[in-house]
Formats: sequence, structure tokens, C-alpha cells
Amino acid sequence: MRVCLLTEGTYPYVRGGVSTWCHELIAGLPDIEFGIFALVGNPAGRLEYTLPPNCAYVLDLPLWGHERLAEYNAADVRSEGRRDVRALRETFVPLFTTFLGEVLRGMEYASPPTLIASIGELYRYFRVHDYDWTMRREESWNVALELFRTQAWHARFMTSLEAIELVRTIYRYLSPLALELPDADVMHASVAGLCALPGIAAKAIRGTPLVLTEHGVYLRERVLSLARAGFPFSDRSIKKNLFSAIARATYAASDVIAPVCRYNTTWERFYGVPEERVRVIYNGVDASRFSDRETAPSVPTVGAVLRIDPLKDVLTMIASAREVRKAIPNVRYELWGPALDKEYEAECLALIRDLDLEQTVLLMGPTTEPADAYARATVVALSSISEGFPYTIIEAMMCAKPVVATDVGGIREAIGDCGSVVPPKRPERLAEALVPFLRDATLARETGKRARARSLDLFTQDAFLADYRELYRGLAVRTAH
Repeated sequence: MRVCLLTEGTYPYVRGGVSTWCHELIAGLPDIEFGIFALVGNPAGRLEYTLPPNCAYVLDLPLWGHERLAEYNAADVRSEGRRDVRALRETFVPLFTTFLGEVLRGMEYASPPTLIASIGELYRYFRVHDYDWTMRREESWNVALELFRTQAWHARFMTSLEAIELVRTIYRYLSPLALELPDADVMHASVAGLCALPGIAAKAIRGTPLVLTEHGVYLRERVLSLARAGFPFSDRSIKKNLFSAIARATYAASDVIAPVCRYNTTWERFYGVPEERVRVIYNGVDASRFSDRETAPSVPTVGAVLRIDPLKDVLTMIASAREVRKAIPNVRYELWGPALDKEYEAECLALIRDLDLEQTVLLMGPTTEPADAYARATVVALSSISEGFPYTIIEAMMCAKPVVATDVGGIREAIGDCGSVVPPKRPERLAEALVPFLRDATLARETGKRARARSLDLFTQDAFLADYRELYRGLAVRTAH
């Protein structure tokens, strides 16, 4: 059986929860051949993982960092490369008009079947015709500009420069449709985002089964990112509509949607996905690797394994340390993880200095042994403003550590009675929940034991892998008949 795993900004070039999930899935199912179709930010990325032997290929596509698609992926742009003005005007322009028209209609009004069909036909068109030439033609630009200006706000306030930048962005975002689809028995998207485009096209053109695993709420996170970036309203509005249109098409095209927690099913219901196509598969961790080491640090220690990133709201974590230190003067915070956003890392370091926490809060850097980081902690914390079902929570619980985290995504569902949940962006509430575990070693130990038992019951790697093996085989059998 061949599975093509579709990733975006994660595996195998960036470490994190989704990448951990991808690696454990591939390595844990050696009887299945996997390939990876990875969307990456730029061509400069390097592998962060040693690929398992059953990973047959990595097809990576940088969205940025090149002027023309063929510069970086010439071997994979296997179209005939035709430059046919008549076909452009008679075939591509109507297809592009339909696709963008559905995007501009917005989340509530776009038609998923129309989106799926147009994505499939755009892919079919680019099997014959040159992608770069097509997307750079005046006719293509005019379609987009005219559609933008059919909406009153954009017609009145969108500048020519904003419109041009949007069209350039759409050229980048649709580039996955320019690459030849790998042969696969199942396409598996790790998010309902741009990386799902090849899966939607394969379903539309070939009938290939599509699985979607929902880790977090991709659309919500993209909207938050757009808001932080400070783009003009027209830019944010159209990009939001584009991401929501692709999400709707992904939901509609997927044979099975496998959210990592029940919390995410509320979003699938919002999108109108029938219950029979939803199957919750919890993330699982290796109980032998993440074990109860029966250890306690010499000083009360808050541990965290996370990216130094705005979505993780490390600033709130740091601010909580000032409050905790009032009750536990010798408290220590160890924050493990990469800092991909250097500006945000600088903000965190500045706050540590401003609050005089240099001896209390330590940015420990990346780790390839998270179990060691958890073993050093009294209690594990997470202060995210958006999450799916984070590995750091269930890994810490499997290591018999109590967890205090913000009440976002599936975190409450994961923790149960094995810690505390608090509102996001409330450092004083986070501190208030941490202090009892830091002050009372017996409470921390007993709660950690319950966490280990809960993880062994619900979040094992064996159960996670068995569920996916069964899912893949069921889809393959259904397709064969």
C-alpha cells in the first residue's frame, strides 16, 4: 500500500508536534510505503529528521525563494509546457474565474463541489500547459483584478499595488497544482490548508481516497497570523476567504476526517461534515520512551517544551514567573524549544530582563530528548492561545508529570483530572494554578501518577498506529471494489 502524506511548513524540515506525528506514523507502519509532498517556506530548508526506510520519496515545493517554479522543481513539473493563448483564454480563464469567484463568495456561501471540480480541472490544465507562463499572462491577472473589484470595499479601497501583490500570492499558493501527482492508494493531508490541494485534485481527477488529520484549527491560526502581520483589510479579507475556501473543499473531498481530539469535531460540524465521515484518532506516544523516571528536581521547576512562537504565547508564560516567584522564591522555569521567530524571541528575552527574571526563566534551546526535559520538571506548563491536541501535554503526562495549560483546543480533553486548565493570556491565573504543585511535592507526584495511568489508557502509540493501519486498509479495500 502506498500513502502520500501532504505536509505544510512541518515534516520533515521543521520540528514540532505535527512533525512528531508524521514521523511516528511513518516509522510505526513499516509495512506501508509512504511518500511526502511537503510545502516549505523557501528552498533553504534542511532535513530535521532521518527518514524511515519505508519513506520512498520527499517531493518538496518551496512557496517562496524563487522567481519561477521551474527554477527549483524542474524535474517535477512534468507538464508538456505548452504556451497556447487560445487554450489560456478558452479553458484556463473560465476555470480561474470559477475558482476565484468561489473564493470571493466567502466561507458561508462558497460551493465545495464547485471548488473541488475547479481545483481538479486546474490541475488537469497544468498537466499540459506551462504554469509560470499561464499565471503571468495579462489575461490571468485581469481575471483576478476584475473579480476583486466586483466587491464594493475592494473596488473603493484596494490599491493597485495591493491587488498586484495578491495576484502574486495566488500564483504561489496554487503552485502545488503545477506538480505531477505521485501515484498513491491514499492521499493523507496533515492540515486542511494549501498542502491539501494535491489531495483534492487527486480525488477529483483519479478518485484517490483522501484522509484529513486535523491537528489544530488551521483556518483560525491563519486568520490570527494575518491579523498579527498587519496586512491591509483587502489583503486579509481575500486571503482569509482563500484559506476558508480550501478548508471547505478539503472537508468535502475527504473520505475520512480524523481529528486528533473531539474538540475539533465542532469545526467539522460547522462545515457540515456528516458524522459518519469523522473518526477521532488521538495522538499516541511511546510509553517506554516517555516513562515515569520517579525523579523530582532539587528546586521547584516549571518545565515546558514548545516553540518560541506567538501562538505559544511565551510572553504569558514568562509573566507568570513573576507571580509564582512571590510564593515560591526559588522557582525555576526551563523553556525548551526552537526559536524560529527571532523577533518574538527578542521580545521574550526583553521581558525576562524587564521583569528581572534572568535567574528564574531560562530559554534552554531545542532538544531532541523531550523526555529528559520533562524529567527535570515538577510540573509542565503550556500557555498557547491556539492548539489542537499537543504532544507536549500527553508526553508530559506519560512521564508522570502534572500539567497546567491554557483551555484551548483539546487540552482540557487531554488533561482530564491530571492538572489544571486556565484561560489564555492570563499570567496571574497560570501562576495561581502552578503554585500548588510547586509547593506540594506529594500533590505533584500523585497527580503525575494519575496522568501516567490516563495516558496508558488513552494515548498510547500502539493504539494510534493500529487505528491508522485499519483506516488505510479500509479505504484501499473500498477503492478496489
